[in-house]
Order: sequence, then structure tokens, then C-alpha cells
Amino acid sequence: MNVLVIGAAGFIGSHLAKKLHSLGHRVCGADSNSDRAKHVLDKNIPFYSCDFASQFTVKNVLRSENIELVIQSIGNSSLAKAVANPLKCYMTNVIGNIFLLDSIAGESVSKFMYISSSSVFGEVDKMPIDGNSVRCPINPIGNAQLFMENALESLRVSNGLSYAIVRASNIAGMSEMESEYFVKHPGSGLIPSIVKQITGEIDAVDIFGVTYDTIDSTAERDYVHVDDFCSACANVIPKLLVKGEGVSYNIGSGKKYSVKEVISCAEEIFGVKIKTKDGLQRVGDASRLYFDTNRARNDLDWAPKYDSLPLILKTMLPYYAGQQKERAS
Repeated sequence: MNVLVIGAAGFIGSHLAKKLHSLGHRVCGADSNSDRAKHVLDKNIPFYSCDFASQFTVKNVLRSENIELVIQSIGNSSLAKAVANPLKCYMTNVIGNIFLLDSIAGESVSKFMYISSSSVFGEVDKMPIDGNSVRCPINPIGNAQLFMENALESLRVSNGLSYAIVRASNIAGMSEMESEYFVKHPGSGLIPSIVKQITGEIDAVDIFGVTYDTIDSTAERDYVHVDDFCSACANVIPKLLVKGEGVSYNIGSGKKYSVKEVISCAEEIFGVKIKTKDGLQRVGDASRLYFDTNRARNDLDWAPKYDSLPLILKTMLPYYAGQQKERAS
């Protein structure tokens, strides 16, 4: 299948593009960060430097590459930035995606995959999150994702669009197809912060909130390895062969970990003491977000290879092991 991955220079997008290419799909990528794309994408994956909201450029790519499936893997994912400047978040994740959807509708692209997240659910009463959980986001990122999910259903009804919503838990780990760029630039979030503390880039890992109603008063999440997430996305594609099909899957390990449990696990795996700093709960942070993955496992014939946080963290050992010890010596 001819596939366009939007956000192909990002962590998720680049790994997904390489995974689909390895499976025999004809993949091309688009992203506004052309410099990073040079480091993270294979040379045999055609790349287009453009903003996904640029309709003129996107339509040209869709035509020239005869695209059958568009995968949207990019968006404003920084909670702090989204809460501080929600309009900028909505400009990118709502208005930008409206232009993208209009482009694919105008070019008669009939298949679309949207990478969403657990943020779309907000503060859920009954855990784990499953197919019956109500989507009630509590921050701008989740609000924008809910808009996009609803927009896709509207297009299915009106235009016969086949779409898949693939919601990611916290994606982590190092891939079998890893780029040196992401080793040096681990991104943001709890596990990247742990890496930065191990390598000496920051003094301590911030724990945002220590008064949650959880087992140890810190927020609970689940984690999925990037390779496992990409495999799940690949297994979703056959579902899109049915015209007017609309599906959604929650992809995680199916196991919950508190912030303190993640830090303790990382200390054991890396053999170092990780410095932390207690902070206030962030606006828009839910206390618990973790998935029931049974539907994905059953429908997609999929199961995570790295089905626990220790296994995920062990994939990072070859890249970061011993760096804190070297820094201290």
C-alpha cells in the first residue's frame, strides 16, 4: 500500500515509517523538520519538507505518490506548553488537522490512521480504560484529540472514509531500528527525564504531584515499547480495506506503574541512584491512565514483545548504561 506518514521526523513517525517500509509498504514521509529527518529516516524513504496544514504541498504529495493511506502521527504533545498556550495547541491540533482532512478529502484518499493518546479520556472513574470508557479530556491536548476522533467519524458517515484511531499509552524504549539522534535527544516525559538525569543533562527528575489518590500518591500510567506500538499500527492497516470502516484501539502493555515505581525500576535496571524532586501537580494531569488491551490483542492478533516496564527499559541499556557512573568518576 502507498502510505504517507505525517510527522515522519518525530519519534513515533520515523519508527512507524521504517516499520511499514520493512513490511513491504511503499512509504513516504512528510514533516516540517527536514534537518532531523536526515538523521532518523532511511534514504530509501522519500521525504517531503512541509507543514501538514499546507494544503497545496500536501495535495501535491498525495497526487505524485498516489497515496492510499495517510497516517497522522504529529501534534502538540507537551502538556505544559498546551496548558500555557492552549490556542497554539488548537491551531496545530485542530485547525491544522482540519486543513489536512480537507486535503485528503479533495484528493479522494479513502484511508486514514490517527495516532491519538490516553489524554482523550481524562480522569476516568473505572480503570483500566477499555472500549466502553467515556472520553472526557481535561486538557487542551485531549480536547484536540477528541475533536479529531469525532471529525473522522463524521467523515466516515458523509464520505465513506475508512479510519483507524490508534491511542498510545506512554511510548518508550529503544528500537531495533534506532537512530543515534534519539539517543542524544530523548525528548520529554518521565523516562526521557530519567535518561537526562543519568547522563547528567539535568540534576533531578521532577515528580509532578505527590498527593494523588493512588497507591504511593504519584500518578499511574502504562508504557509500551515503540516497536510494539508500530507493530500494532501495522496490524491495523488490513482493517482499513473495508470501505467506511471506523475502528479504534488502545495500545499499551496492559500494566500500570506509578511515577515512583518507574523511577525505582529504572534504578534497578541501570544500577544507579536517580535523584528526584517533588513538585506540584500539573494542571490537566489525570491521576490514572492505563489501558485494557484485550481488544487490540484479540482483533489484531497482536501482543507486546516487551510486555513489562523492566523489559522496555532493558532495551535502553546498551545506549545509556554506565554513563552516570562515568560522569561521577
